[in-house]
Amino acid sequence: MVTLALLLIGLAFIAAQAYAASARPLPVAEAIPVSALGLAWRRDRELKTRYGDRVLWIGLGDPAIYSRAYNVARTALRDAGYSWTDDRTEAREGVLTPCCWEPIPADEAAAEAAIAAAEAAIVAEDEGKARVQAYLREREIKEAEANGPGRQADLDALRVSLDKLFWAWPTKKRLLADTLLKEPLGVGGYPTIGGAKVARTLVRQVDEAIEKVRDRLARDPSHDWLARAQVPGVLQAVHTGVKILCSFDEDRASIRNDAGWGKSHTHVGHVLGSLKELSTIEGSQALAAVWRHRRQLRPELRAEIFGSAEA
Repeated sequence: MVTLALLLIGLAFIAAQAYAASARPLPVAEAIPVSALGLAWRRDRELKTRYGDRVLWIGLGDPAIYSRAYNVARTALRDAGYSWTDDRTEAREGVLTPCCWEPIPADEAAAEAAIAAAEAAIVAEDEGKARVQAYLREREIKEAEANGPGRQADLDALRVSLDKLFWAWPTKKRLLADTLLKEPLGVGGYPTIGGAKVARTLVRQVDEAIEKVRDRLARDPSHDWLARAQVPGVLQAVHTGVKILCSFDEDRASIRNDAGWGKSHTHVGHVLGSLKELSTIEGSQALAAVWRHRRQLRPELRAEIFGSAEA
């Protein structure tokens, strides 16, 4: 009796080992196919599906190539049983994983044909992208040859303006221009389209600011505020005068009291007073505004601003 019991236990142990071996994923070396589309394929488990009994194979590795192949050759791969499945691990729950269902394909040739179709589609897509890139590059070169010299002229004009009209460039615009001139050149060794556009805009804005001052000087030929603003120390002195007049103008010229700014200068006066420092253009505006209200300032400050305490 004891011998029969031991025999039964032994048979049960062998059966359990055989079942466990069949349930374990096969080694990579036994996978069908061993590798395809950038992945190593391994038998995962048997499942009962609405299409009958199926064996699920999982693709191990980076799915980037597989994902691209699936996008360009979806029909061929699906017909061969390739698809995606939800990851069962808790850490990656909901993440799709490449898979293949057996017995689809029915034979190895079908699988190889599907993989070959996917790889051919990837090659064709790469060639198409390369042709597009080559076309775009050729178009960029032709555009640079046609318009590059004009863009170079825009940056040359920017350098000249910074050098010759430095006094008219506000600090922020000057910093932007300096940064622009240090940018790497584009196709053909020419400035980029965007860089040239910014250069043109900056030069135009500075030229327009100078022109406005000249128009104002033409209406008031007795004072050349632009020249006065370029005298050392005047910008700091007139800025002080602006701030003093702003301190007298708490009512923003709403009350006629002969203190602070008048209605025609209260807005520009407070704007200039709020600035950290004045540029030459801004200083010329400040001189014109302060001149109308100069009698409210101390004689010594008027001398610093206008060159004479009797101004």
